[in-house]
Amino acid sequence: MVSFGTKIYPSETVMNFEILKKFLPGVRENVLLKDYSTFRIGGAADFFYQATQEEEFLKAIKISRELEVPFFVLGRGSNILFADEGFRGLIIRNNVAGMKIVKRLKKAVKKEREGRAHYAPGHPEKYLQFSDLDYSQEPFDTEIEVSSGTSLQPLIQWLLKNGLCGLQWFAGIPGSLGGGVIYNIHGGTKLLSDYIKEVTVLDNRNYLKKVKKEETSFAYDFSQIQKEKSIVLKANLLFSRGDLSRAKFVYQEWWQRKLKVQPQTNCLGSTFKNFSLAEVQKIGAPTGSAGWFIDQAGLKGKIVGGVQVSEKHANFIVNLGPGKAGDVKKLIKIIKEKVKNKFGMTLREEILILPPQKKLF
Repeated sequence: MVSFGTKIYPSETVMNFEILKKFLPGVRENVLLKDYSTFRIGGAADFFYQATQEEEFLKAIKISRELEVPFFVLGRGSNILFADEGFRGLIIRNNVAGMKIVKRLKKAVKKEREGRAHYAPGHPEKYLQFSDLDYSQEPFDTEIEVSSGTSLQPLIQWLLKNGLCGLQWFAGIPGSLGGGVIYNIHGGTKLLSDYIKEVTVLDNRNYLKKVKKEETSFAYDFSQIQKEKSIVLKANLLFSRGDLSRAKFVYQEWWQRKLKVQPQTNCLGSTFKNFSLAEVQKIGAPTGSAGWFIDQAGLKGKIVGGVQVSEKHANFIVNLGPGKAGDVKKLIKIIKEKVKNKFGMTLREEILILPPQKKLF
């Protein structure tokens, strides 16, 4: 038995659509997830709810936990592979967006790097080159607050419009801030954690709390927030009123270069994490780029079912139209085996593969 408010519901009925509708007006039933994925793959979710206000977002999470309904928080639908069977539970789409300047710092704060993103470019005609666009960020002098459902590209454009520099190297990344924080995404050699001051989360006991940057154990594609299964509500970030002309040029040029070497539609983004420089030095490889290893394994253009290793960039899998999650999983297995056999290196997925049934948290 589970309870909500003063009412008691038997556990076998907690997934009842009518119960959810009472607490979440606007919740929908049997929604195809492929319509909310940049990959255009995925079966139907039992229930689907879009939150546009923070109060709605919090309510959906708390009610799901109280009613013991498995749920998943969805951002912009990139870097996630939905199952062909869909999702047995509630998908909560986070559309809570917004950003504002909190304060101008009285004293500029020097940018402290958390580490390097694992990337060094390979062949100049096949892989994104950016050494001429990479430079040290000016000291921070402005703090802003950003809601977790904010899309990254509108955020970067808003920053530049308001004279703030810092995220220009993240041009073209399609996700939202919440996912970016949880997985500590990278743009070139930069990590998102380089700009984070603190994060507001709802923990797994439904307590709201502010987490300082030092408490999150940020690393390449990782944060403690991810491990603890907390829900990101907003983040306070630091930026600089630096060389705006240079930042704008880098943003535009970075995006144009990406368009030339990376597919932009019907894909999830990078499928695998890059290897660290320490890992590739052991075997004498020129780069840690996962795409380089996959290319060298002769897999560029490889087709399984309705999906293909991109002809543009081997670390991208594209949906040719009729692609299924099962095709993607088979292709991922082939890629990992081929790279392992050729180089003795084990690729690690950067995408999240969401099973149709998920443990409660």
